[in-house]
Amino acid sequence: MNALEGTVRPADPDDIDARFEALVAQFDEDEIRRMTAAAESDSFMPGRRRRPAVLVAIAGLIVLVGLVVTMRPDVLDKLRIARSPAGNEDLIVSGPVIARQAPVTTPIPDGEEGLFDHGPVPAPPAGLFAGTPAADYADGEQGLVMPAARALGGLTREEVGRALSRVRRLLSAAHLDPAAVRGERPEEFIRLLHPRQREAFLRRLDDSGPSGTRSWLFSLAPGTAEPAGDVVKVSGETTISKRAGGGVTIEADYLFVHPVSRPGAPSTVTRIVEHHRNEFSAYREDGGLVVWLAADESAVFGANCTEDDGFVHPRFPGDPQGSRPSGEPADPYDRASGLSGQTRCPAALGS
Repeated sequence: MNALEGTVRPADPDDIDARFEALVAQFDEDEIRRMTAAAESDSFMPGRRRRPAVLVAIAGLIVLVGLVVTMRPDVLDKLRIARSPAGNEDLIVSGPVIARQAPVTTPIPDGEEGLFDHGPVPAPPAGLFAGTPAADYADGEQGLVMPAARALGGLTREEVGRALSRVRRLLSAAHLDPAAVRGERPEEFIRLLHPRQREAFLRRLDDSGPSGTRSWLFSLAPGTAEPAGDVVKVSGETTISKRAGGGVTIEADYLFVHPVSRPGAPSTVTRIVEHHRNEFSAYREDGGLVVWLAADESAVFGANCTEDDGFVHPRFPGDPQGSRPSGEPADPYDRASGLSGQTRCPAALGS
């Protein structure tokens, strides 16, 4: 009986380890050396007939070594036929590699690609403005572009430049300032108004209907929505012309695209497109420069129309049908036709 026979597990046709150990157990180290010596004497001595039994043994040995190299390199290491790399040597691995523990208790699913499986990487989520014209708009104040200042209407170039700068700051405070957007007290906008206009604005800030001044701003109704992200897209133009009676008229025509989410549900996002058209007058009075908001017209696409409090009430998917706007739909990104003058929250094409 072979010396290793008593330690070998019964051969299981589905257990490669058991089969391998049974095969190895048929040879001890002395037998392997004898077969190797016999093979060498037959192979390199001319004129001798090669013994079939030896050839069979050599063939069996080759098969054995092949199986060992493929399936159990750790046993080769024990037999000193091969060894594993030391800790300071590089192990070069090609092809898929599967990390297994022995014994294997959980089968690896068919199609498992192993540790080096570089499958498709998921694409990043689409941006808040993807698929809309707003994707190409400027970010925030960068979109509020003023014309070059020049002497006009009895005002110097420096005075016209100051007026344009004040208009730009007023537009930013009304439509981009976080406090105004969140429906809070718009301190920056209040500070920039002329003192007489500031008083009138504050007096009517909380009024409903057309007399209310909250509609001069973009203000989300408290509790209805939250800004999604920190970017508002802006596109439009500002023109300047001579004003009857002296001074200049500055007209601002801009789209502001606000992404907003439902409170407590940041994944529920919609876009509010605000089209605002303002007319400012800039003139000299008592030796000082006056910048006055003379006219204000706006339309808000993507909002509910049930409230008339000057705040913006966003419409989210799944909101009641009755809160949807009515009237002739318009393209919210078309400044030429976006302001119909009939309602502040018209229906949008494609909505």
